[in-house]
Amino acid sequence: MHEPRASALLALWNDVEPEVDALYNDWHANEHVPERLTVPGMLWARRYATRPGTPGPRYLTFYGLRSADVLASAPYLRLLAHPTPLSARMRPHLHNISRWVCELRALRGAFDAHLLFAFACQTEADARRSFALAPAEASAGSLLAERIPDAAPLPWMKGSQARGIDGDWLAACAADTDPHAAPAGRLAYEQRPVNGGYSGPRRI
Repeated sequence: MHEPRASALLALWNDVEPEVDALYNDWHANEHVPERLTVPGMLWARRYATRPGTPGPRYLTFYGLRSADVLASAPYLRLLAHPTPLSARMRPHLHNISRWVCELRALRGAFDAHLLFAFACQTEADARRSFALAPAEASAGSLLAERIPDAAPLPWMKGSQARGIDGDWLAACAADTDPHAAPAGRLAYEQRPVNGGYSGPRRI
């Protein structure tokens, strides 16, 4: 699959309370992410989850953006200010949220890997070493992104829901091995589906 060209990346890590995990995954795949993709300039999305027992936030979502300005656009701000009933219901159940708005420095391949290594890095050199883990010819892809300082936070999020993930750079690359074999310091994720046929709020 060939994606439209993105110049920015929104990365979101989060956990969810166990008792609503199944509802969260249904909502996230079938309503929330597809709804975000109705915003002009939100070009593609990828959902990932760690395996149970893996340290760090369980879920990771990437959005490819035409530019970071998409997150200040009226259509996107309207979705934040007027959540669907199920979105409003889910917000209090989310925790360990970390939201990175990034400039996308490199995107290789279609970035459609089933298994993924992701690493938040302090320096560009560290990030580029992680980015280089994927062979240049790998069709599943890899990305390199630089965090934009002082990006606007989610307006609805309470401080108790936040989890700071340190770093200024993000690297992610396709993995062709068992995700438990991730190099030290890198989190391994498995891709989750996104429903492409969203047509309105879901009633669950």
